[in-house]
Amino acid sequence: MKFRQPFFASLKRHPTYMKLIFYFVSANVLVLGVSFVLLYGQSSKTLLEEIGDHSESLLVNGARNTSRLMEWALDFSFSSSNDSTLKVYALSDHYSDFETYEVWSQLTDIKNANPSIDSVYLINDYTNTVIDSRLGLNDTAAFYDQDIIKRLRDPETANHSVLIPRTLSLPLTGNTPKEVMTIVRFYEKGSSISAFVMNVDTHNLMTLLQNNSNFASRSITVLNDRDETIFSSTPMNPQQIAELRSHGMKGASGWKLFQPRDQGEKLVVYADSSVKGIQDWTFIEMIPKSAILNKITVLRDTSLILFLVLFAASLAVIILISKRVYSPIQELISRVMRQHQAEKPGLEANANELEYLSSVFTSQHNQIHELTEQWRHNKFLGRERFLRDFLGETYHSATEIRAQFVEWGIDLPSDELSVAIFRIDHFAEFSGVYPEKDRRLLRFAMSNIIQESLQSSRHKLQTVDMGDDHVAVVLSAPLSEEFAKELQVAGQLIQQYLSVGTTIAWGRTLPGLTDMHEVYLETYDLTQERFRFGHRSLIVKEWLPAAPGELYHLPVSQERQIAQAILKGDAAVILEVLRSAVVKLRELPYFECKMSLITLFMDIRRLIQEHSSQPLPSSWGLTSIEKQIIRQETMDNVMPWMEALITRTLEDIAAARSQSKNIALIGQVDQFIESHLTDPNLSATMLADHLGLSVNYFRSLYKAETTQSITDKISEKRLTFICQELIASDSPIEPIVQHFGFSSLNTFYSSFKKVYGMTPAQYRKKYRAGDGGGKV
Repeated sequence: MKFRQPFFASLKRHPTYMKLIFYFVSANVLVLGVSFVLLYGQSSKTLLEEIGDHSESLLVNGARNTSRLMEWALDFSFSSSNDSTLKVYALSDHYSDFETYEVWSQLTDIKNANPSIDSVYLINDYTNTVIDSRLGLNDTAAFYDQDIIKRLRDPETANHSVLIPRTLSLPLTGNTPKEVMTIVRFYEKGSSISAFVMNVDTHNLMTLLQNNSNFASRSITVLNDRDETIFSSTPMNPQQIAELRSHGMKGASGWKLFQPRDQGEKLVVYADSSVKGIQDWTFIEMIPKSAILNKITVLRDTSLILFLVLFAASLAVIILISKRVYSPIQELISRVMRQHQAEKPGLEANANELEYLSSVFTSQHNQIHELTEQWRHNKFLGRERFLRDFLGETYHSATEIRAQFVEWGIDLPSDELSVAIFRIDHFAEFSGVYPEKDRRLLRFAMSNIIQESLQSSRHKLQTVDMGDDHVAVVLSAPLSEEFAKELQVAGQLIQQYLSVGTTIAWGRTLPGLTDMHEVYLETYDLTQERFRFGHRSLIVKEWLPAAPGELYHLPVSQERQIAQAILKGDAAVILEVLRSAVVKLRELPYFECKMSLITLFMDIRRLIQEHSSQPLPSSWGLTSIEKQIIRQETMDNVMPWMEALITRTLEDIAAARSQSKNIALIGQVDQFIESHLTDPNLSATMLADHLGLSVNYFRSLYKAETTQSITDKISEKRLTFICQELIASDSPIEPIVQHFGFSSLNTFYSSFKKVYGMTPAQYRKKYRAGDGGGKV
C-alpha cells in the first residue's frame, strides 16, 4: 500500500503522462482487435467482393473519363472540319502554294491544340492530294497512310468512318507502328472521298485508364460494339475476344471470376460507355486472382503475430519514455510556460500541458511565417523594380549594377547580354475591355510561362514585367537558331494557355552593362516590324536584311492611272495600283514603310479631291489615317481597311454625281410641263421623247426622285392654273378646262373633286367670297 500511493500520486501530478500511457495502450489494443476481426472474421470471398466493387468503380470512372476525352476529340474534329477554308480547299480542283501553306498551318494548329492528337489530314479527291500536319502536301498514291485511303474508297468501310481503331505506321521513324483512333468527316459523302481526317493517339487517350490500378500483372482491353480492339495492354487474338464475349462481358458494368482457356482464374471487371451515341465501348480489366488473394493470405497469417510483438514492444517503450524522454519534455514544457507567462502576464495556462505548448509553438510559427512571406514579397518587388530601372533608365556605373545583382540575387553574367521582348498583339482591344489589374495578371502569367519554357536552357535569363503591352527577357544566350526556336515555343505556349498572341523581338548583344537601356529601346522599336511581318512573328535584328531607308513615292504613270480610274469610278484599278505599291512597301523598315504608306494615302486623297465636288470625310485626314495605321498594327490588317475606305469614297462620289444629274433633269421636266400645259398631248410619252429616254425608264426615274408619278404631276399643275383662273375671271368652266389641256370634262370633274373635295363652281363661289384666300 505504501508503494502504490506515491506512484498514483505522481501520475496525478502529470496528467499528460497519464493520457500518453492510456492513449498508447488503447491504440495498440484497438488496432490489434480490429485487425484480428478484419483478417479472421472476413472470408477471402468478402475481400474479393470489396476489391471487385472498388475496381468496378475505378473502371467505370476511367471509362467515363476516357469517353469524355474521345467525345472532346470528336467535337473538336467536327468543329475544326467545319472551317470554311478547309472545306473550300478540300473541294477545289486547283489551289495556290500560299493557300496550301495556309491550310497546312491551320492543320498544324489543330494538331498542336491537344497532345492526344497524333496527326491531321485533309484529303482532296479532285486533285488526288493529301495535306498532312506532319509532312505537308503529298500525292494520294504516295501517301504513307494508304490504309485510310482504301477504307474511304470502300463503300462498306466508309460507312463506319467515325471512330476507326487501327495501327498506323509513322513516316520518318523506320515505320514504327502506333495505335490510333481515326475520325473522318466527309465533305461530299457518296460523291468523293474529300474528307477531314484526325488521328488520336490511343495510348495517350488511355493514359488515365492505365493508371487506374496498382496491380502490376493486370491487363486492360477496350472493345467497340463491332468487337474491334481499340486498345489492349496485352495482345489478344479473335478467339480470346470471342471467349470473353461468350461469358457475358457486355453490359452496363460489373465483375466476375473467369478462367480463360489455358490460364489461371482471373477477376474480370467490365464497364460500358457510349461515345456520343455513335459507338459503345466495353472496357475490360483482368486481374489474376492469385495476385490479389496470395498477399491477403500472407498478410492475414502474419499480422496477428506482428501485432502481438508490437504490443509487447510498446509496453517496453512506454517504460523507456517515462524514464528518458518524458522528463526532458516536462522540463521544456515548464520552461516555455514560465517564459510565455512572463511575456504575456495575466494569461492563464491551459490545464493540458501539451495543448498549451502547441498553442505557443503555433503562434510563434505563424509569426515567423508572416515575417518570411513579407520578406519574400518585398524582395520580389525590389528585384522587379531594379530590373525595370535597369532596362528603362541609364546606369552610369557597371560596379553599381553588379552590386545590385548581388543584393537581389540575380544570376546573370556581366557581359554578352541581350534583350528579347514579348509584345502582346491587339493590345488596344485587350486594354479596352480589361482593367490594369487584369493586364498586370496577364503579364505575370506570361513571365511565368516564359521562365518555365526557357529554364531548361543552359543559358541564364531573367523575365521583367515592363508594364503596358510587353514583357522583357534579359538573356545570356548568343545568337543561334536553336534558341530562337525556344523563344518561338514560349510564344506558342502563351498562345495556348492564355489565348494571347505575341510578337517576339530579339535585339543585339550589348557590349556592356551600362548599354542595356539603349539595347532595350532598340529591341522595343524592333517589335514595330510586325507591321510588315505580321502578328506572332519572331524578329531577330541580326537576321534582318539591310533594307533601303528611302521613302516610296507613287510613280507619275500610276498617278495618271488612278486619276483616270477616279473619273470612271473604277475602284478595281485603284486597288490594283495600291496592292502593287504595298508589295514594295513591305521591303522597307517600319518607319519608312509607315511614312511611305501615309504619303501614298495623301497622294490618293489629293487625286480624289481634285475630281470630287464635295470635301472628303474626316477619315481621309492625316491624323485619322495615321491613327488607323497604328491601331491596325500590321500591313495585313491595314490593307482591307484601305480598300474599304477607297471603295466607299468612290461609291459616294458616284452617288453624288448621279444625284446632281437627276436633279437637273427633274428641273428641266418641270419647266417643260409648265410651258406645255395647254397642249392636250402633254404626257409621259411626250416628255420621254423630248428628253431622249425610254418611257418606262423615265417614269421610274421621276417617281424615284419625286415620289410622284408624271401623270399626277401634270394633273396637279393643270389644276393649279385652272383654280387661279376660276377665281380671277367669270369665264365658263368648260372653256377654261379645255384651254389647259383636259380633253375630257368627266376626267376633269373627277380629278378636281378628288383633290379639292368640291365642284369647280363651289370652289369659285367659296374663294371669291373673300374668306381666307384661294387654295392653290
